[in-house]
Amino acid sequence: MNRFVLVLAFFSGFFVLAQAQDAKNPFELKHRLATTSSPGEISASVSNPFDVKPHRPPGAAVALAENTTEAFRPSSFLPRHGNNLPNAALFWTLAGMFAFLTFCVASNRKVVGKAWRGFLSDNGLAVAQREASGFVGLTPYFLLYGSFLLNAGMFMFLLVRLFRPESFNNWLFLVICIFVAGVIFLSKHILLNITSWLFPVGKEVQRYNFLIVIFNCVLGLFLLPFNFLLAFSSTPKDFNVVSADEYRSLLAFWTLGLVTIFYVYRAVRSAGISSKFLADNKFHFLLYLCAVEIAPVLLLIKLAMIQAKI
Repeated sequence: MNRFVLVLAFFSGFFVLAQAQDAKNPFELKHRLATTSSPGEISASVSNPFDVKPHRPPGAAVALAENTTEAFRPSSFLPRHGNNLPNAALFWTLAGMFAFLTFCVASNRKVVGKAWRGFLSDNGLAVAQREASGFVGLTPYFLLYGSFLLNAGMFMFLLVRLFRPESFNNWLFLVICIFVAGVIFLSKHILLNITSWLFPVGKEVQRYNFLIVIFNCVLGLFLLPFNFLLAFSSTPKDFNVVSADEYRSLLAFWTLGLVTIFYVYRAVRSAGISSKFLADNKFHFLLYLCAVEIAPVLLLIKLAMIQAKI
């Protein structure tokens, strides 16, 4: 009897569901469907909320909405007053640098020989460092170092002036180049002194500091004549194939190659000072090499490339 009741209830429910197929479906939103014959088309009068249309945010500036802002130029502060530095003024500036170098050499002629011997060998460097004790012993080296900073800034100015004379041949840019050269080299000595205070490497840092001073003093002696050549050289008679600007460009790249050789040789010499730390502190030595030696050079090259595009 119970089985018969269950079967009857099952067929009764099936019959009710079959009759409900023609009833109104509460989930059909017919008011949103198109009135056309095709049921799959959506009425054009109904807007699609998912349509992404180009628009401007309310209250935003036109330049911000259209993305017309200029790219950031970190070296755009450099003065561009045109080509207003005469060659006569540049000549007297170089002559003043030559007079200052003459005074530095005349104050203590033996220092030049000691610097050259320290440049050539480690024994000469040790002797020069031992004899340069106190402020009196270091003063002649500081004077030669100052001459190097002046000539390094002048060399930077002449390089940029060679390729962009219409924008950077002015007094203010020359002063900026000399100031930047001083900041770059003096900040490196400050960083080395901070390293000697933080870590037990005081004697090695002092030796490396003096090595930098010796090399820069010798490099300053070579930069001055090349600065004169870059500023006032003309095409030799035997070089009729190239123009004066092309000859100066060749001379500039040749001087850059000479400076690169100087610093590669200094890196080889400084490796002897740091060899005792390289075996046990490879990571720290690599960190110093990338942060202090390589990163500033790459930063200057990147700024120069950005400045050349402006």
